[in-house]
Amino acid sequence: MKEMIRKYRGTLISSALVILAGVLVGFTSIQGKWINLFFVVMQCVFVAIIFYDNRNRQQNRKVIGMTIWIIPVITLLYNGIVRLVDMGADIENLFMAFIYYGTGLMFMVIGNYLPKVKQNNTIGIRVVWTLQDEENWSATHRFSGKIWVASGILCMLCGLFAESIAALVLYVVSIMAAVIISVLYSYFFYKKKIETGEKLKIQYKKRQL
Repeated sequence: MKEMIRKYRGTLISSALVILAGVLVGFTSIQGKWINLFFVVMQCVFVAIIFYDNRNRQQNRKVIGMTIWIIPVITLLYNGIVRLVDMGADIENLFMAFIYYGTGLMFMVIGNYLPKVKQNNTIGIRVVWTLQDEENWSATHRFSGKIWVASGILCMLCGLFAESIAALVLYVVSIMAAVIISVLYSYFFYKKKIETGEKLKIQYKKRQL
């Protein structure tokens, strides 16, 4: 873990500063104090889990960087919205915009990075079939990247019709579909290899202490 901390020291410092900025923005809001404590704790736990996995030492630097930045960006956006609400902005419109466009942007970013994620125990589509087979992992993440980007675009388009119930339903369905289709693809890839007699390329070893 110490090696990972040294390697990503700059990213950790800059992301911590962004969280601090978000906390300061929402500091005057009563509603924001406990949620900010939650964000800080979650960031610490999230980074510890990622860094604890030795397999992430060989992970793509951009992938690790992207995961470290998720909670800090959410913290800053949340506190910005809270601040605007305190200043008299329409809370319902701001909340829906945050949900639709924030989720859409997050899915597009994650979808862009999924094909770059190497097999590990903490990041990516971690189901039994991807963890059992290196080829399954690679194929699933290449395919899922496209699905998640498409889902992100669809979520943002739903934001244009935020007042429509149909848009909300489509938003939820697009998110669920991205996850379910990714898992099903991994399963059918596995079944196809088994049926054709191909061997699984197991390169995923247990953590060495």
